[in-house]
Amino acid sequence: MKENIFETAYAQMQELKKSYEAAADEAGKEKARAGYNALMEGLEGLGAAACRIWREYETARENGNACLDISDVVWEKDVESLISCMRENGISEFTFSSGWSSAVETAWLFTQNGCELAGMVEVNGSMNHFAGEHDKKHGYLFRVK
Repeated sequence: MKENIFETAYAQMQELKKSYEAAADEAGKEKARAGYNALMEGLEGLGAAACRIWREYETARENGNACLDISDVVWEKDVESLISCMRENGISEFTFSSGWSSAVETAWLFTQNGCELAGMVEVNGSMNHFAGEHDKKHGYLFRVK
């Protein structure tokens, strides 16, 4: 199976954050910033679909989810490029937890572009700081074929 570049980037991002926080001086912080900028330039170089996937991937992982969760609206014109980007960059499954009214239609478009609906799952949403836990959302689990 192809390496998930988004998980690799996420791991690198976590290391850069640790380096920044541990930096004893401005030079150490600048080195971490330079690493961050290089990582972001690499992802941006993959195109608009990769940038969107990265934003949603990072949010999903920060919320404690094991895989990409697409939680926002996906326009019909973007489905093919998103799925192609996932295939090309090692994402084998993702969740889709959008609450928009056309979410079922989008789920259908995912299946028409080579994804298999594997079921429904509960995913972590945003952190509810008053409750001390993440809000729970429901979504579709897709496998990218």
